[in-house]
Amino acid sequence: MNRVFETPWFAIEEIPSRPEWHMGAAPFYRIVGPDHVLVVPLTSDGHLLMVRQFRPARGRFTLEFPAGAIDQGETPEAAARREFEEEVGYVAAEWIPLGSTGIANHREAQTCHLFFATGLTQRRSTPETGLEIVPLDPQGLRDQIVATNGDMMAPLGALFIAKSILGARLPEFW
Repeated sequence: MNRVFETPWFAIEEIPSRPEWHMGAAPFYRIVGPDHVLVVPLTSDGHLLMVRQFRPARGRFTLEFPAGAIDQGETPEAAARREFEEEVGYVAAEWIPLGSTGIANHREAQTCHLFFATGLTQRRSTPETGLEIVPLDPQGLRDQIVATNGDMMAPLGALFIAKSILGARLPEFW
């Protein structure tokens, strides 16, 4: 692999094509960077805590679950706890790992570690700069899916995984 571009947040690597991929002779480019975490937080009154933030790559505000990079030497759960408190000012009494997956498997090499958090306590009343906390009940989530034309694949995928593992612990959101 040949690193062809690098920033403080990610790099792009060129991978020579291989015949068994059946993708032609052109090289493939992938994005590499630190693995990350995504937290599906549920309040005691059945709301999901989401964050709205501007994403320059999308050119608009997006609605997402709290998430962030895993620092070197940090465990995924420690990163989830840190990112959750940094972003929204909450801590959770219970953390349940939901597994690990890729988010953009066609281009990214990073792994996303998913966690469910409940027993939430607010430690700080303001979110991280640039973020807005958006608590959503089931109807609010459905409304946001319609309003964004479904531009919520990562959070919806995480929610589907959480519901599949946790069953009745999560409200019916669809």
